Amino acid sequence: MLRITQFVIAILGACFTFCWADCHTLDLSVMIAKDFMVVGARGGFSPNIFYTTLSDQYGMRYVTLHRESADDPGRIMWALYTEKNGALDSVIVDKNHEMYKAVGLGEGGIIPPPLRDKLKRRGNVVVAPLSALDEVAWNLVEFRKKAEDRPDTNDILFALEPNGNRADFLQWLRSYKPLVQAAKNAGFSFFSFGLMNDADSSYGDWANLSKDMYETFGLEMPSQDELKKHKRCSCTPGDALEAAPATPYSRGVYGLLKSIGNPQKK
Repeated sequence: MLRITQFVIAILGACFTFCWADCHTLDLSVMIAKDFMVVGARGGFSPNIFYTTLSDQYGMRYVTLHRESADDPGRIMWALYTEKNGALDSVIVDKNHEMYKAVGLGEGGIIPPPLRDKLKRRGNVVVAPLSALDEVAWNLVEFRKKAEDRPDTNDILFALEPNGNRADFLQWLRSYKPLVQAAKNAGFSFFSFGLMNDADSSYGDWANLSKDMYETFGLEMPSQDELKKHKRCSCTPGDALEAAPATPYSRGVYGLLKSIGNPQKK
């Protein structure tokens, strides 16, 4: 959890610079490391979404792993999907918008669980390993629902872990382009980027790296005026320290939002 702790420290530094007294932003963030992703909002973090690379009939994908401890190699999570023209279309959810998902059976969870039994309809429904990118996108939408009246609910900050040299890093970023596209499809419209840890000298200056990151995701880099309009409040130092995850099963964003309430109505 060291990497998350380092990012929390970075947030604390930003708080002193950018926060204002009446903080009323949601501050949605996605932290992406090589083996897990975390969704954050209002200074709190969701449990880690661990993942691995899997190649199946649907191509090379990042799939979610269920892990019960730091030493647990994990088992594949499966979900119900609709299928269209031989490709996975969308995750199926119930009336409460919860995904139909379960841990796979057998060693490593490679055997699909009997999820289809939970659904009356059949048709183009398949059981497939749950895409970690789909799970992150689902979380973003659900977190936004809890604070729809905040002014930045369509903004996302992606905090990325440096990976290899600059060329390797940008190549790695391309594999997460479907996540950005899913966020755009869900109505998110403003994206910003940051690094979780210090990068080596090959990454160059931040202005050029930032431009390349936007281009990698197929996005237009916002102007300085637009960036100012979407300034993030982040948190208070106390909130960040209290919500910093000490384990992979930390307090979630839902609870944090419920405990804080809506400051615009106070």
